[in-house]
Amino acid sequence: MSRLDQNTLKKIRLTFKETGNIRETARRLGISRNAVRRELRRRPGDSASSSPIRRASKLDPYKAKIKYLVIQKDLSAVRVQEEIQELGYEGGYSILKDFIKTIRPHNRRGATAPIEHAPGHEAQMDWSPHRVDLGGRETIVHTGSIILCFSRLLYLNFFLDETIDSVISLHEEAFKAIDGVPATITYDNMTTVGKHIGPKEVWLNPIFSAFAKKYGFEIIILPPGAKDRHGMVERPFHYIEHNCLKGREFNDLEQLQNHGQWWLEKRANVRIHGSLRERPLDRFGRERSFLNPLPSKRFEAYRQVERLVHRDFCLSLETNRYSVHPKFVGRQAKVRLFRDYLQIWIDEVLVASHTYVEGRHQRQVLPEHEAAFKGSCFQTELLKNAFIRLGKEAGTYFEGLKRMKGKAAGYHLQRILKLAQRHGSDVVAGALSHTQRYGVYSAEAVSRVIHGKALRQKGNVQTVEDIPENIRQWLRSCAVEEQNLSTYDEMLEESNDDEDNEEK
Repeated sequence: MSRLDQNTLKKIRLTFKETGNIRETARRLGISRNAVRRELRRRPGDSASSSPIRRASKLDPYKAKIKYLVIQKDLSAVRVQEEIQELGYEGGYSILKDFIKTIRPHNRRGATAPIEHAPGHEAQMDWSPHRVDLGGRETIVHTGSIILCFSRLLYLNFFLDETIDSVISLHEEAFKAIDGVPATITYDNMTTVGKHIGPKEVWLNPIFSAFAKKYGFEIIILPPGAKDRHGMVERPFHYIEHNCLKGREFNDLEQLQNHGQWWLEKRANVRIHGSLRERPLDRFGRERSFLNPLPSKRFEAYRQVERLVHRDFCLSLETNRYSVHPKFVGRQAKVRLFRDYLQIWIDEVLVASHTYVEGRHQRQVLPEHEAAFKGSCFQTELLKNAFIRLGKEAGTYFEGLKRMKGKAAGYHLQRILKLAQRHGSDVVAGALSHTQRYGVYSAEAVSRVIHGKALRQKGNVQTVEDIPENIRQWLRSCAVEEQNLSTYDEMLEESNDDEDNEEK
């Protein structure tokens, strides 16, 4: 602080007597208002260089302790206050904070050269909360801002949160407004975009990363502490608060958002920028052609979960069930949850799309899935998979059965599988092999062979509850080796003779 000469000190009193105002006195004399105040407070006769009498401070007994806590322990002012209050300090926080400012070491920042940005190369994005009167109530809104570094063209909008949906919506609106996409966009650490998780190691939110890939820009996550690198988007938030929002009231969020777009168009982007000495809109005219074009289709954000397709050919999601084709029963599916609908993917192939079901514990089955379940083709496919496990003869028998019986093949397959459960797959496989030699394809024919009845016998035939052991053994052998047809005829005759003797 430079000392004023005696002549200036006399002029202060004379000028103040004339103006009666400290501000006007300081302006006329070209000195600070504090210098005027000091002179007016000095009693006549006191030396101008004499220091005022210093009053004792409540901090005085604790200053040594405060210096130790600040310099050696690097504690904050709040923590220092807690420590010295335990020692009996009864003073306030403000006086303590002001004293700490005078003793805390300051890291001098070195000189930095301004960063030159090529047209269309970089934009910066950030959030800032603001208190706004919405419908008569003070509400915290989140101001999302994107600024083009070359032209300083600003885009902003207001949201009630900072979720991934809001982040993507802000970018899409900004890209549409400027009709293009910058090559890179820088961000502070935020989980909706990405963050540093280690030295030179950056994690990117997979949804936002897919969005950036769709629009063709590079994501740059700035390391913590690089505030100077992100100043272009952070500094305008003060301008936004005091010029766009302060002293205004809005009926609702929609009115606030409309006002924000009007303010950008009529105020922010057409003012003379303090650093560039140009209007951002004029510089944007030179930058526009350097932006990348917009993609043909907009990006749709989604959340992905994995689910199992259950026996009712549906998967469960938040108590509701959604169908796929019945052939996917038992498979793992990836479900992509969009805002208004969901997609079901299996083996990287889209197999079904559903709108969300209203309510809980509902089951939504698409018509084509219901038809596939009820249709003979699918039922036959399921039966075929079980049927061909009976043996190598079952595959060719299935083809003959399908050829001879057509849509009724499923009925015969079901009956033959029940025979296999009752009598054993080896016995049924032998019966299949034998009936196939005769060119007869039906469940009744297989049953008659198993029970030792003639294939061509018509009419009411007595049912045999127990299969003769010789026929059972022979049927087992039919499944693995060729047999003479006469052998079967002989066995049938023997079986029929035994039945006739029992009747007598």
